Amino acid sequence: MRTGKEGLKEKLKEQQEVYASVKAGDTDSVCYKEFQNGEWGTDDANYTNRLRLAYYLLYWKTDDEDVVAWLFQEELKDRERNSFQGIGSTIRILTALLQRYNADHKYDELFERAKNANFDCACGYDAEEAVDDEFENNDLLDCIYLCRELQYRDVMGILVDEWKEDGKGRADWKLSNRSRLIWFNTYLGREAENEGLYQEQLAETITAGKSGTKEIISAYRDLIRCYLRMGDDERAAYYCRVVIKNTDYKSVRTLRLFGDILEGCMEVVEREPSGTRDLWEWMKGELEHKPGINRYGNLYTKGIAAAKAVGDPFAEELEREYLDWRRECSLDGESV
Repeated sequence: MRTGKEGLKEKLKEQQEVYASVKAGDTDSVCYKEFQNGEWGTDDANYTNRLRLAYYLLYWKTDDEDVVAWLFQEELKDRERNSFQGIGSTIRILTALLQRYNADHKYDELFERAKNANFDCACGYDAEEAVDDEFENNDLLDCIYLCRELQYRDVMGILVDEWKEDGKGRADWKLSNRSRLIWFNTYLGREAENEGLYQEQLAETITAGKSGTKEIISAYRDLIRCYLRMGDDERAAYYCRVVIKNTDYKSVRTLRLFGDILEGCMEVVEREPSGTRDLWEWMKGELEHKPGINRYGNLYTKGIAAAKAVGDPFAEELEREYLDWRRECSLDGESV
């Protein structure tokens, strides 16, 4: 039976066809292709494709100066124009590959350009950084993160299962890896598997004697978000009520954590207005209690949606406040 690591290697080997196409002059799938990514701004539609090819060139030790130099310059366009800025693995891999042909320093100007591409590169890009070109040196976790980076969900699921199986029988494994496993499951769409993990997290927090503190409210917040992602509005509403009744939520009213709880309640009310009027009345009271509550875009938009769902004219007041907030933040004309 094929292991997840073998599956990942096979996926990467498929890039041999992409490499052959580039050599034949067909660069459409890996050249810089700018697009506007909604609220994120300027992005590159081919970033992941270029990253996959870069890993193939690295691990298969492909000796092709022209292709590497061309890919490097395409990646530079993204580093220089991407609204998110960032460094990313692609430029690091291509830098290491291009250094092999830089004995006479003919690519120093490109490396300098990369260093000045954006703020993140200025702070963290290193043209001398070493990159491991041996695929077999990757362990299970390395391969999982690699799949996440390359967007190979199918293989990543296999690797995550193998990683969990590898941890069976070790008493401290789940505790030390719970947050990581939750993150993996969320990316893979395995939200139902996270329910038990969040319940364990909440129970341990309560047992540790942290009731009424940020930690337990955070644990409830995570569980509520889990149920919302699962579409289980009834359970989400139940835990919203538990937070209100059993925790000292007022102690976090000035923190974003309180906004997270409000947002969860707002989403529940918008989706199930008929049975959650009590949650709306509590939220409305908190929103009317203006001192100490940090206002921000999502809080306004979700609050407006919840108010409209229950037919409360308070939605109009929130809309006026929201417009004022946007003007104060110089957001007029921009998308929410």
